[in-house]
Amino acid sequence: MYGCTSKTLYNDVSDISEKNIGILKNDVGEEAKKLFSQSAVTEYDKAISLFLDMESNRCDAALMTEEVADMVVKRNHDYVMLGTVVTTDGEELYVIVPRKNVALSEGSPIGELGFLGKIKGSLSRNLFNEEALHLIWGGLKTTVIILFFGAILAIIIGSFLAYLSISHKCLWLYKPLSWFVMTIHDIPSVVLMMFFFYVVFGGAMNGIVVSIIALGIYSSGSLYKIFKIHISQVGKEQLEAGRMLGLSSFKCYRYIILPQAVKTMLPLVVGEIKLLLRATSYAGYIAQKDLVKAVDAIRGFTYDAFVPLLLVSLLYLLLSWIIAKTLDYISSKIFNND
Repeated sequence: MYGCTSKTLYNDVSDISEKNIGILKNDVGEEAKKLFSQSAVTEYDKAISLFLDMESNRCDAALMTEEVADMVVKRNHDYVMLGTVVTTDGEELYVIVPRKNVALSEGSPIGELGFLGKIKGSLSRNLFNEEALHLIWGGLKTTVIILFFGAILAIIIGSFLAYLSISHKCLWLYKPLSWFVMTIHDIPSVVLMMFFFYVVFGGAMNGIVVSIIALGIYSSGSLYKIFKIHISQVGKEQLEAGRMLGLSSFKCYRYIILPQAVKTMLPLVVGEIKLLLRATSYAGYIAQKDLVKAVDAIRGFTYDAFVPLLLVSLLYLLLSWIIAKTLDYISSKIFNND
């Protein structure tokens, strides 16, 4: 692909006759090549890819039908219509260029937006409109639901496996279950989610439920190892001492073993839940509108990448901070008398 050929300002359509022109695939391809025979014409599968290249100066202009061009300039004021061209069959096509590259007269930019104006416009397009807010809120809810119930399922399975391993009970159940969980943990989480959704459940079960099951089983392998190692490190002599004092096995673990083990395992559990949070971003692969999918949809109708991606990054950072603070609060409440 060619780079931007010039820094000069455009006055009319003739100024882009030797520039790099982008078109949408299967839209106006042959006509564009006829009209701009001296230009480098590049086809794009998605409009967002075309406008990202225009933003990075790898493409100078876009050639579109009236309907698409009108939608672009209404949704993103960083672009304007430079003019129109007429095809051999009489169809009118519109030339879209960055606003900063258009001159009104004597090389002066036409209505170029300042830095604050661009920031305000970008925030308005990507955040402060009903459609964007609806997408963000829906994606955030989906992500939090998958995270919360996935973490609960992972803790339950991990704790159960650790109990079977330490107590040496139900070995007929423990061995195949532990083998299954640890094997699942070696598969990438995105592949696991797709396998459960498309193969195990055949696409018939709700994607959010499938995500919870897949990520819960995936994370339980790490939690099982964490629980088992830290409980075993406390020492059998303390368990034996508790039994000599007349405590049952349950009370020994409840009041002697687990309080000591939880202190050391809690930071690792926080880390595993944060990894689970990151894995929720793959829910879009099974048609779930999580945060990443919502932001991708916003990019699709605003033709803007920076603010949506910055927003999703900040939301994931916020969720990670909430996870850490919540477990710190639980830890302080449990061990406030130590």
